[in-house]
Amino acid sequence: MTPKKLVIYLCIFATLVLLSMFIFNPLIKLGKYDTRYIYATEAYGYSMLPNIHSGDLLIVAKKDSPYFNPEPYDVLVYIYNDNIAVAHRLIKVQGDYYICKGDNNPYCEVVSKDRVIGEVVEVIPSDNIIAIALAKYFISQNN
Repeated sequence: MTPKKLVIYLCIFATLVLLSMFIFNPLIKLGKYDTRYIYATEAYGYSMLPNIHSGDLLIVAKKDSPYFNPEPYDVLVYIYNDNIAVAHRLIKVQGDYYICKGDNNPYCEVVSKDRVIGEVVEVIPSDNIIAIALAKYFISQNN
């Protein structure tokens, strides 16, 4: 084998390794969760920029799951105005309420604990479409 071919093969191999890490790393993280206790939902809007973008896939631990353990700086999912699910960062716990804030918002919200439906445990970026498709399939097969 010529040195030129060897370099080409090594470049192809390195590209495949990096690509597989990009695609499969989020899926490996999903393996630690019992899928009965999680669900996937797509992020919409801009209130969580720069950390969560519209189109990112949010993996959410259900409120009644063993993975639900919100602490300050975690992202909670709660129902707003009776029909809109919102994902915002937990700032502080105050009795029966959570103080939450979108990373890109100038204000905080007071959220009753009974309106919270889950906690974001993983985020798969929207540009990783293969991982998103596989994660949706993996979660839907077990729910």
